[in-house]
Amino acid sequence: PQQSDMGRRRRRHDSYYLYCLVGLRGAKALLHVPPHLHQLGGLRRRLRLELVAFQGESGAYSEEAAYQHFGEEVETLPCKSFQDVFDAVESGVAQYGMLPMENSQAGSINKSYDLLMEYDLRVHGETVLRVHHCLLALPSAEDTATLSVVPKISVVRSHPQALAQCEGYIERNGLEIQAGSDTAGSAREIAEGNLQGVGAICSKLAAEKYGLTVLASKIEDNKFNFTRFFVLGKGQALDPMASPKTSVVFAVSNKPGSLVAALQEFGRRDVNIIKLESRPRRNTASLGFQYIFYLDFEGHHTDAHCAAALMGLLEECAFVKLLGSYEAAPPIRDIFLANGNNGDDDNSKRGNLDPALMQI
Repeated sequence: PQQSDMGRRRRRHDSYYLYCLVGLRGAKALLHVPPHLHQLGGLRRRLRLELVAFQGESGAYSEEAAYQHFGEEVETLPCKSFQDVFDAVESGVAQYGMLPMENSQAGSINKSYDLLMEYDLRVHGETVLRVHHCLLALPSAEDTATLSVVPKISVVRSHPQALAQCEGYIERNGLEIQAGSDTAGSAREIAEGNLQGVGAICSKLAAEKYGLTVLASKIEDNKFNFTRFFVLGKGQALDPMASPKTSVVFAVSNKPGSLVAALQEFGRRDVNIIKLESRPRRNTASLGFQYIFYLDFEGHHTDAHCAAALMGLLEECAFVKLLGSYEAAPPIRDIFLANGNNGDDDNSKRGNLDPALMQI
């Protein structure tokens, strides 16, 4: 029988996943045994490895978010694309996936939302990472007395978003920019290519991974730089929750008042809506734009008033998909004051935190 695209994708990445799990020699050996003896999910369980998949190179901010959420002892699995993260979790190679959803400066990550519709994975948790950009270079390019950028660094390389978020710093230091596909990938290229005179803007974690020196830290122009991540897994999250949050996606009919009627199901039951965002619906046979809505609300979907709101939503909508109930991340205010601020920001000293950022 003809094989599905998903099946072909899984096999295409088999050697890559096996290499991450058992190394090159072990991967070559396992790829020559019958398929039923080295199913990747079973292999992971037999080796008692708990993996968290993320998109990007080792040292990426998504990997930093995985360490923040699960602890530094967790095993991580770099993936080339967001779709590979979903495939790794769905196939059982990884137990969880770390998926960036939105950044306080750049906005929502559309591909992440689209994949939540295409796959049958659930949100098991969320974590909010405060993003601190660092300038990294080979150790020989460090001025150990001042930790400042020395004349040998004339070019800086990173993902376009990271470069944009550090534009002021780059201009003040007269650095030439080179856009790369990945922040941590830029650090890896400098280390592997022994590129003198080139710096990378990425995480401090990338410096540790690739043996680079941190020339400057916290170089982002806007200090209120946070990224929200979903933790993906199979089934529903079962852990007890002190502050549950639920995410759903739904579509309403194209007639006046249909969206208002759907949202009123929450208001009349005192369910607090935290976020509402629309996206064009993909893979539809209809011509023109049709929209779906992603919604977060406070509470667990099994709570009586939340369950009643969801039942009312079902009656008002063309379809409803439950993405999951999970423990909400701490408020941005708590993260900002607890994570590396140390009173060095004028706004934090005055207590003037932007209210809009508190909603992330």
